Amino acid sequence: MPTITKIEVILLSLPFARPFKIALAVMDSAQHIIIRLHDSDGLVGVGEGVPARFVTGEAPETAFEAAKLYAGLLVGKNPLQIEARLSEMERFMLKNPATRCAYDLALYDLLAKHANLPLYALLGGAKQVIHSNRTIGIDTPEAMAATAKKHVENGVTALKIKVGTGRDEDIARIRAIRLSVPKSVALRLDANQAWDEITSLNILNALAEDEIEACEQPLPYWNFDGLKRLRERSLIAIMADESIFDAHDAFRLAQMGAVDFFNIKLAKSAGLHGALKINTIGAAAGIRCMLGGMSETLIGVSAGAHLICACPNITLHDLDSPFHFAENPILGGVDFQPNGTVTLTDAPGHGADLKPEWIEKSQRVVISHQ
Repeated sequence: MPTITKIEVILLSLPFARPFKIALAVMDSAQHIIIRLHDSDGLVGVGEGVPARFVTGEAPETAFEAAKLYAGLLVGKNPLQIEARLSEMERFMLKNPATRCAYDLALYDLLAKHANLPLYALLGGAKQVIHSNRTIGIDTPEAMAATAKKHVENGVTALKIKVGTGRDEDIARIRAIRLSVPKSVALRLDANQAWDEITSLNILNALAEDEIEACEQPLPYWNFDGLKRLRERSLIAIMADESIFDAHDAFRLAQMGAVDFFNIKLAKSAGLHGALKINTIGAAAGIRCMLGGMSETLIGVSAGAHLICACPNITLHDLDSPFHFAENPILGGVDFQPNGTVTLTDAPGHGADLKPEWIEKSQRVVISHQ
């Protein structure tokens, strides 16, 4: 059986093409933990996690240190025993979901390469063309409407709209966008925890005739009871994002009847293993899922696209983060067009890796088996 011979832990920093504003922050770059697992058969598994202080509770610096500790735990062991390796990591050091996500994706990528299968086939799925929304950051109503119109002219069929600065401004943004695009274009709101219950109910019911598909995380992450009350009174469907990290959160939300949708993000669920559990709970409870993102490169987006192909209950797709970046540091992976279509390759694994020049110029530590 193969063993992990060395692990490359890489801290990748990527500037955005332009600042991106959400209710929680204004972002002009993203930091990524990249893991490259080398095994005794000469194969390499590649994974990515995006630490976010305001969501996962991880800073890039702490995530990099945690990733080095996890590397020391895993090196020399069998990478194909994914359940054992992930359980060891969780017992060794709790939390750190984005950091563990990077290892999870690398382990699944390596397993698929050993099977000589694309990841979607390893997961039991079938190849399909995926249609992702495009995301519009907070700006003036006029600027956001112009961006929406441009996306739709390019062929986009669904838009995710960031809101959360105040009732009147948010309503003005949504109505400007709705007037600028056909009613056939799906609109999904994302308040990123910015509202309270009264504000949420006021805004959502005011927009009831604007054909909004769902509102993502209107309330603070901890307010499960508030989400339930809001869902019972809102005329627009409610989606959990920051409230749902793992299967325990999913079970509790489903049991309460608190939301209509789960937003699965690999950086929150600690990777594919956790995401599959959340989706299974959602499917059993009749709760459809979205596959969202945390500013991943094409490594994380490719892994997410393969997951979608294996999970029919993941019906909403939010994979457009690679368009944020000023440069593409990735070789291979899915083909993502400006119209939102995502096409998978049949390469073994998820098909993506960091370009050699980016490996060399990024902060990197190599842990080898002695």
